[in-house]
Amino acid sequence: MPTVWLQALIVVCAYVGFKTTDDFSLFARDAFGYDDVAAARIGTISFWIRPVAAVGAGLLADYLSASKMVVISFAIIIIGSLIIAFGVLQPGMYWMLIMTIAGTSVGIYALRGIYFALFEEARIPLAFTGSAVGIVSVIGYTPDIFMGPLMGYLIDRSPGALGHQHVFAVVATFALIGLVATLFFQRVNRIKN
Repeated sequence: MPTVWLQALIVVCAYVGFKTTDDFSLFARDAFGYDDVAAARIGTISFWIRPVAAVGAGLLADYLSASKMVVISFAIIIIGSLIIAFGVLQPGMYWMLIMTIAGTSVGIYALRGIYFALFEEARIPLAFTGSAVGIVSVIGYTPDIFMGPLMGYLIDRSPGALGHQHVFAVVATFALIGLVATLFFQRVNRIKN
């Protein structure tokens, strides 16, 4: 079932974004010079957005479709990640930093709330749902294995803002791959149905 493999790729790409939410506080500290308390406060904004974004995306997915919301969410992540990756944010741009973190977090947590809704859209037969969820989960959650070391390597190799820019360039790349995979998912679904 091609839709199962595409969904696994979508979850990998979405989960890469989720794993980098841990970097928001470090980015605020290393690139903007905030002390640990202020940086943690900025990073916490991402976690407050989680329930609102997940529920909101679920409601919108019911109205639009899960795959359309996944495309929109990946697009949001690409924009936010590229703002960071290209060094658009500079010290003194507090509200721009907050808006970028908040916006990127909306895309990340929206995906977390809806990527398994793609099973319904793909019309996976109930008899295969357990196997499909297992395959998607095993593949989809592999960023648990590689993202921490990759982020550490990129930040250690290029200390300061530049390392974080490299991390978010990786996020933008994975989000672009996820967006393309979702477009393929939609196409395969149209052909299949």
